[in-house]
Amino acid sequence: PGTFEPLGSGPVPIYTASIIILCCVIVIVRAAKELFRNSGPLRAFQLEFSGGSPIGGLLMLGASIAYVALLHFQVASFGLITFVFLALLIWAMERFNTRKIIPAVAVAALFSFGAEYIFTNVFVVDLPT
Repeated sequence: PGTFEPLGSGPVPIYTASIIILCCVIVIVRAAKELFRNSGPLRAFQLEFSGGSPIGGLLMLGASIAYVALLHFQVASFGLITFVFLALLIWAMERFNTRKIIPAVAVAALFSFGAEYIFTNVFVVDLPT
């Protein structure tokens, strides 16, 4: 456990996941309201997936599984693995546009190493290293 009781290696991930889940539920509800207000769900579904392939979703799933596996087997530090995962994820979401590499790397570095610093030095949470 960390020095900021009751915060520590147990409650911090639970609270973090709870906040993320709550934010996702809010986004989903707002998007669903907007979807039903402006157009039918079937039309929106057709627009979203017309001409696209499921390769993006499959790559995202594979990258997420690889990320969790690398953390589990402690191949490298949390910051480094998260940095690579976020940089590739952000760049992929920008359709691998070469002009978006530097912003993707900058954001990934800020969030991954920033999270590592906050969790290890502020909350004193043991991260995979």
